[in-house]
Amino acid sequence: DGISRNWQNRSYVRDVALLILDEIHLLGGDRGPILEVIVSRMRYIGWNIGKTIRLVGLSTALSNAVDLADWMGIEQRGLYNFRASIRPVPVDVHIAGYPGKHYCPRMATMNRPSYNAIMQHSPSKPVLIFVSSRRQTRLTALDLINFLAADSKDKYFVRMTDIEVELLQERINDEHLRQMIGWGVGIHHAGLNQSDKSLVEKLFLYEKIQVLVATSTLAWGVNLPAHLVIVK
Repeated sequence: DGISRNWQNRSYVRDVALLILDEIHLLGGDRGPILEVIVSRMRYIGWNIGKTIRLVGLSTALSNAVDLADWMGIEQRGLYNFRASIRPVPVDVHIAGYPGKHYCPRMATMNRPSYNAIMQHSPSKPVLIFVSSRRQTRLTALDLINFLAADSKDKYFVRMTDIEVELLQERINDEHLRQMIGWGVGIHHAGLNQSDKSLVEKLFLYEKIQVLVATSTLAWGVNLPAHLVIVK
């Protein structure tokens, strides 16, 4: 955005022939206005200098792909809107509704079904749980730990020795994460320092812990494989 503002005096901006926009579905989020400005300005630049600038937008599934393509000036032949069924790895989607007027109690009622889903669909493979806030990462993780304790499965989600766990706990700054690692459950949100975030990402990536409860920032910034993904 900053580079393209003074495009009249910057020849390298006018030389741009291809613009690739990743994660363009974020138009509806905090970064949306910046993406809008970049697309609109590049189209304006191309119109002014008499040059066609190719735009390639990459996105997850969109319900209004046609409208987005029309705004970007992309014709029908340039729109590729793949169905969810077209994917290299098959996926099963399950949707469950939970009654309740108030947010926190409703979130809490989802924790036991989430635990049951892990035990049924991914008892030994990586699990990602996405929640809407930092507080919910902690509350959800603690409930999962309580369910493990009630079932006498203290080490069920852990793929490390007690000595390895103790050594890792000494490196962790966040007190909640430090406690949870011993149960094979991690949390990830913007409130953690970079050291803790990097550590828990590696533990999950190398399957040292089985369950990671995170906010959406993890989905945008890190590519971590999981067998089961739960969105609360």
